[in-house]
Amino acid sequence: MNNLLINTCIRIDSIISDVSVAGQNSEDNLGCQLAATIRKNIEASKNHSEQNDEKMMNKIMAKLKNGKKLSQKEETYLKQHNPELYLQYIRIRRMAEAMADQLKHANSKEEVNDIIMQSMSAISDKDPYKEYIVAALNEVAKEYKNSDAYMELPATSEEANIKKESSPNNDEDSFSKNDSDDFDPMSWSPLQELVETMPTFESPA
Repeated sequence: MNNLLINTCIRIDSIISDVSVAGQNSEDNLGCQLAATIRKNIEASKNHSEQNDEKMMNKIMAKLKNGKKLSQKEETYLKQHNPELYLQYIRIRRMAEAMADQLKHANSKEEVNDIIMQSMSAISDKDPYKEYIVAALNEVAKEYKNSDAYMELPATSEEANIKKESSPNNDEDSFSKNDSDDFDPMSWSPLQELVETMPTFESPA
């Protein structure tokens, strides 16, 4: 809008200058020229705005189809210009985030694949936004499978259980370790009393 006003003022100044120099245009003719200039600038600004809107919406739709997250600016634009699609976008992101959280707690690559399959199968074929949901879940799955956390997982749930049982940090071992390391025999009252009543011996000088 500011650019429109600036351009219009510049054009008006030009027209007034031309009129002053030529001295031939009447006030009515000057008014017509001013009105035409304003209309021309408004129309140009409107066309530019429509082109920007179309460009922004095309960018948003491309991201949705590829399962990508929108930027804050894109979210705000979508909320203002297409509230219904914005609400669907929020729903899709929540579904993707829920699956991402499940993947973080998977104990094996096998479990990761199970989580992905279950999430995909839960999508209704009648959901009009199924294409976008599938794309978002696929994007989450791809990102997680490229992470170091996934690379470090054992292949199967069976291997994960074996690894857990053999780990020195499992619950049973930790309990035994803590039980032995933290046990202080001198803290037991009867033994403490016995130690205190035992005679002491001094070595000869």
